[in-house]
Amino acid sequence: MTTLTGYKSTILTLFLITLCGLAPAQEKEKPCLPVRDIPPSQMAFRPGEKLTIIASYQWGVVNTDVGTVSLEISESDTLEVPLYIAKGRIQTARFFNAFFRVDDYYESRFNQSTLRPVYFMRDIREGKYTIQNYYNYNRDYSINARIIRKDGSVQDTLLPGRVCTFDFITLFYFLRNLEFSNMNPGDVYPISFAIDEEIFELYLRYDGKDEIRVQGQGTFRCLKFSAQTVAGVVFDGKEDLRFWISDDKNRVPLLIESPVVVGRVTGRLGSYENLRFPLTSKIK
Repeated sequence: MTTLTGYKSTILTLFLITLCGLAPAQEKEKPCLPVRDIPPSQMAFRPGEKLTIIASYQWGVVNTDVGTVSLEISESDTLEVPLYIAKGRIQTARFFNAFFRVDDYYESRFNQSTLRPVYFMRDIREGKYTIQNYYNYNRDYSINARIIRKDGSVQDTLLPGRVCTFDFITLFYFLRNLEFSNMNPGDVYPISFAIDEEIFELYLRYDGKDEIRVQGQGTFRCLKFSAQTVAGVVFDGKEDLRFWISDDKNRVPLLIESPVVVGRVTGRLGSYENLRFPLTSKIK
């Protein structure tokens, strides 16, 4: 299996991955993140929630916003099993479209109780690079995957998923519903997700509680996580990727920081709508 450094992606696409706090697994064994039925009253989000993350690039005195990551969730009750429908979009700011235009679209459908994915698609358009993924998740956890590349070639494959193998849109919502009260600083959690024709086995680490100021939003109590980045074309492998989520029942992503070979990419909460619970983590 290749590493994320072999995965063709722009900084903005890596941003959606870093929202989940991912790092490559070092051990040979493959533990599985517990998948459980989550009572509706405990769900960290609700249909109608909308989040926008502002992506920025920093290098020396340069600090500029380069685009946005938007996520919204709805529900479908027309099928036998009620599903959530999550949609994500990554877009460059208008100024940067003249240099390198990014317009990526993601859609995931997943079980409303276990948050297990049922269907996933992504349509990547980054400069001249394009690729589409279409996944259908089977009851035995395998994944029927279709990958369509820029040259029009179609690859159909069966991926050997597990009960804890997600797409990374579903993974974003699943991680917000972990049992955080049982976490201790230094705890490490296994993650499995599919992209293109591969399954990645990864880990995140809980670093404890913190307080941070988010530009344009205020100061929050938060939970901090980190992951060792992979040395390669984009990451230098010397520093940890870090991210913070709100220390309240919403578990909203507040800030992400990741070093790259030249400079640093960050993402901050830009706006939010229709949160399920009051944002009690906000201090001022």
